[in-house]
Amino acid sequence: MSFGPPPNTFDPPATLTDSRNSRSSRGRRERLRRALEGFGNVVWMRSPMERHPIYGYRQVSFASWRFEEPSDFLKTKFESLVQDTPTNLEWRFKAARNWMIAPARLVDQAGQGGEFFNEAVVSITEHDQEFCASAEEDLMQILITLEEGGGKS
Repeated sequence: MSFGPPPNTFDPPATLTDSRNSRSSRGRRERLRRALEGFGNVVWMRSPMERHPIYGYRQVSFASWRFEEPSDFLKTKFESLVQDTPTNLEWRFKAARNWMIAPARLVDQAGQGGEFFNEAVVSITEHDQEFCASAEEDLMQILITLEEGGGKS
């Protein structure tokens, strides 16, 4: 697993690695948490920063979380919300112990049980910045759909 900048990338301007990027990512994560809380109590959540905090390159976007009380009704609702949101990439909703909304490519590269998830994140992030940009844009569209479609039933 590599932790340096992706190959063949430019040195990012300082504005990409300063605290504004950190605030922007926290803002998206906070919005995501609030949107998910509209469906139920979130007890755990993971969503990467839009840009690497040191090197400034885009990171592949996804959202993963766990509800305190998951339900089949919510699974169906999330599947519909993800399918109904217009996106550039194909996205999937997966529900196991943790629930996840992620680009299909990331899910496929992670393996059937997700055993290669972290490796897939690093590989896509380091080798396909255009994909990461599309995924970031798409996740924002999905977030808007979640905000509009929330509401505990």
